Amino acid sequence: MGELMGSHKKDKCKKSKHKKHKRSTDAGDACEATKDRVRAHFLDGNTGPWAKNLAAQDAQTARSVQSEKNADLAEDGAASASDRTAAVTTIRRGPDYSAPSSIDIVADPVLHALSTRRSISKVDPETPNDSDLLEIIRSISSVADHKALRPWRFLIIRGNDRHRLGDALDEAAGVVRKPGETNTKPLRAELLLALVSSPVKHDKVPEWEQHATAAGAGHLLELALWQAGWGVMWRSGTLTNTEPVRRLHRLNDHELLMGWFYIGAVPERYRQRLTTSSRPLPKPEQFLDTL
Repeated sequence: MGELMGSHKKDKCKKSKHKKHKRSTDAGDACEATKDRVRAHFLDGNTGPWAKNLAAQDAQTARSVQSEKNADLAEDGAASASDRTAAVTTIRRGPDYSAPSSIDIVADPVLHALSTRRSISKVDPETPNDSDLLEIIRSISSVADHKALRPWRFLIIRGNDRHRLGDALDEAAGVVRKPGETNTKPLRAELLLALVSSPVKHDKVPEWEQHATAAGAGHLLELALWQAGWGVMWRSGTLTNTEPVRRLHRLNDHELLMGWFYIGAVPERYRQRLTTSSRPLPKPEQFLDTL
């Protein structure tokens, strides 16, 4: 009798493992199928509503899978009441990732640029011209901006102006150099763009929110330059808003200097490194939660 009961339990265990494996395999196949559909729609030029339709289909699939899981739990009477309560609590807490994603960051050029962007600390001398910069600024003017206040601006720093910036940094730090010596930090690129946050008084848009908008413009600038083929590094430091540096940039009292973008061509050694780089992005789960 004991042997029969042991055999029965083993068969039940095998069936349970088979069910779990099958559900895992089915979910993986569904995810790949969804990505294939997304990629096909994208390559065909279909955008907009199709993504919502795919999401609705995937949500229905997820509900069906969840129904099967609930049925299995009902058939298995071995789980205690406390275990079932813990399972329900676990399911209901936090985001629900059971539905496959309809987003493919490889197929979408914008998402792909976002995920592959890198800061280039040492750039080559070639730079975009001022007309190129004007088009870049035009493209980033879509930054999220409450009441469309446009509380930001950029200053172009080239040539001898870089030496003037070095002198201002030295003055702020109290550094006195020997004749002929210069601060080489602003010389690490042929082109620098200074980002100035310039908030305006508004009853519905506090100053901190306008600073956030200016920072958003800076991040979009980096992405736009990267997508256009240029290397860029956003630098700042403890001397950024000291009096000599603010004076050089002609800042008003309410304005904030948010640093400089060092811009130039991407060196070939960096390009080679990027083609073989396998550095993973951070796990996104740490940035997403529910109330």
